[in-house]
Amino acid sequence: MKNIVVLGVGVAAAPLIRQTMRNVVLKDKDYKMIVVAPNTHFHWPIAMPRVIVPGQLADDKAMIDLRPFFNEYPEAQFEFVLGTASAMDPASNTVTIAPSEGGSRTVNYHTLVVATGSSSPDMPWKVMGSTEQTKQRLHELQQQIEAAKTIVVVGAGATGTETAGELGFEYAKAGKKDVYLVYNDKLPLTPPTMDSVRKAAKNELEKLKVKLVPNTTVSAVEQSGNDTILTLTSADGTTKTLTAQAYIPSTGLVPNTSFVPANLLDNRGYIKQTKALLAEGHDNIFVLGDVGNLEASKAGTASAQTIHLVKALPIYFKGGAMPAYSPNTTEISAVTLGRSRATGQMGSFKLFSYLIYYAKGRYLGTDYAHLIAAGKKSMLTNFEK
Repeated sequence: MKNIVVLGVGVAAAPLIRQTMRNVVLKDKDYKMIVVAPNTHFHWPIAMPRVIVPGQLADDKAMIDLRPFFNEYPEAQFEFVLGTASAMDPASNTVTIAPSEGGSRTVNYHTLVVATGSSSPDMPWKVMGSTEQTKQRLHELQQQIEAAKTIVVVGAGATGTETAGELGFEYAKAGKKDVYLVYNDKLPLTPPTMDSVRKAAKNELEKLKVKLVPNTTVSAVEQSGNDTILTLTSADGTTKTLTAQAYIPSTGLVPNTSFVPANLLDNRGYIKQTKALLAEGHDNIFVLGDVGNLEASKAGTASAQTIHLVKALPIYFKGGAMPAYSPNTTEISAVTLGRSRATGQMGSFKLFSYLIYYAKGRYLGTDYAHLIAAGKKSMLTNFEK
């Protein structure tokens, strides 16, 4: 039996699992797929800035149980292991797994797909270990937001900016709570986003009465009862404190590669990834999404890589030459700003607010996330059902 081991069940992995089962495994009884992940539920990160706002979106809109989909496959050719990869040895084609129930297990692979994604420390933007742990942290955060007089969002990338917009729309605009957005540049969002788009985000947040604190970093965080006391340091070196009852950091992602040998990683901890979406120096280890260093960590990028690999893997399993993946060099962004406005760009063209709101802002993808979880769709295309 030739094992296809897939690490991860997220935006990149979920469609690949179903399509590879249909296109390869179920057509050839010599293959078996083993999927390894610590979470039983597909996590939809696009919706999380709205999910954290109490009463807006139910958990099951952004966290979708995968087990009913996995139960469709015959046990002889499919296995879901609840756990995490603790080590991998490309020399012996093995992965060591730490099952959630305890113990250790070593699995041989014919082909390995690493799609373990990334983490956002102490925040449910991404999966936080098990689904239960993620839900627990989400509910804690919702309770803090509901009880807070002052909410501070730190970091104005896409997630932080969208979160400030959601909170501003819900609370600050009506004077119910103070909402601050602290960031270390002159404008929200980050290059290569155009300044015109960044200025639009600033203007919309100000309309929502979000208090913007630019050119500033958080240099210390202290807890005092229900209060979080933040020390803010501005670009000129001056400091001040800001007290919040809900502190929401959104300052970047960490690739989930702790189990990967160091020689496969770049200096930031991402797996060195070729244009065939392979780990450098290995012809049977594929790398998808946030863990790879070929492109920036974005859900759309992960989906594009998955679409390519869905088409390429049947060629690979037949011994054919792997087609090269072409990274998208056009900057595309779509940032929602509350529940009625948005901004973004496609290449050098600034997109109209209502277009982004209509395409994304109404539902934040919760109207189709279940189809991605089921593997019937990616963000960019529909697959054969």
